[in-house]
Amino acid sequence: MIRFATAALVSTFVALPALASTTFTATLQTPTTEKQRLTAYDAVWICEGETCEAILNRKSATVRVCKKVVEEIGAVKTFGTEADPLTEEELEKCNASLN
Repeated sequence: MIRFATAALVSTFVALPALASTTFTATLQTPTTEKQRLTAYDAVWICEGETCEAILNRKSATVRVCKKVVEEIGAVKTFGTEADPLTEEELEKCNASLN
């Protein structure tokens, strides 16, 4: 019984990071011509056409995260989660880091 309880407790803690993960989407200003896998902000971004997606261990989008991502994937037209996209002003700050 103790082994079962220990295993249940351990599996709960292993699953917790997955609960905090959220799908982020970025719309590229310059679309890719082929499907690409890029690493940015400790996540694998899958880019196809003008859309890139990754699962990040955070719930909301920030300019700081966007800046780190655009360094690897290029300038974006949109960035964030479905529930929490960056504003136009925040996107300008994000893309300005490329200059």
